[in-house]
Amino acid sequence: MTISSSITNDFTNKLALKVITGLNNFNMKKVKQMTQAAEIAKATYVDIAADINIINELRSNSTIPICVSSISAQTLIKCQKADVQILEIGNYDSFYEQGRLFSSKEIMNISKDTKYSLPNTTLCVTIPHVLRVEEQIELTRDLERIGVDIVQTEGKSTSLSKNGDLSGIIGRAASTCSSTYAISQNSNMPIVSASGVSALTAPISFLYGASGIGIGNNIRQLSNITSMAMYIYEIQTAIENNRSNKQDINHSISRSSINCNLSPSKIKVHNKILQ
Repeated sequence: MTISSSITNDFTNKLALKVITGLNNFNMKKVKQMTQAAEIAKATYVDIAADINIINELRSNSTIPICVSSISAQTLIKCQKADVQILEIGNYDSFYEQGRLFSSKEIMNISKDTKYSLPNTTLCVTIPHVLRVEEQIELTRDLERIGVDIVQTEGKSTSLSKNGDLSGIIGRAASTCSSTYAISQNSNMPIVSASGVSALTAPISFLYGASGIGIGNNIRQLSNITSMAMYIYEIQTAIENNRSNKQDINHSISRSSINCNLSPSKIKVHNKILQ
């Protein structure tokens, strides 16, 4: 495990919170606003587009750890030279909108190229939500075998639901929580839940086995640093309140079992996957 020391404690304590500026967000002003808000609110790190100019600008004005996201191993390797703490293969939403999907094989190939080139760098990989649950579990295990440090779960693409539609937001949260729970029962890798996260849904992600959460869309819609920082504080307060209550997920939302064709004797789902 090569998780950067600057973020280790938050992952160990299952309190990691990253602010996602967006894979295709090259608006320097907005990215700087979100980064400043994240630093004020003491978020664990920011996740930005893989752009050297943005990296250098944030480096000169901020001390918060930086993660860059891309689907290109070469781009990630180039960004690592700019001294970022985390590399991430993920944030696929913009590609889903174009009808572009990612297979387990493709994700593995990108992950191998990146990890083998930079074995001592913290690498996070997003598990595509379009994969079946058992495929997500199997991909996570394969990623763990090659030394990937963190996996991220996602919900249904925003392109599949109306902006601001409550049912769509809840649906995304339900989807990512389902994946988080299934993966957490079959792997010890830290998991970041990063879809449909709000003050309402953030605590649920941790109950379902997440070590961290990612928030982005709701912050990007805000117009100033103060409101952005306050929103992050709101999420953190919800998480802390839930931890103090020491809740558990000993329930049965669904009794239907899942057929795991890949390795049924080794994949645990426990008949509790959130639908």
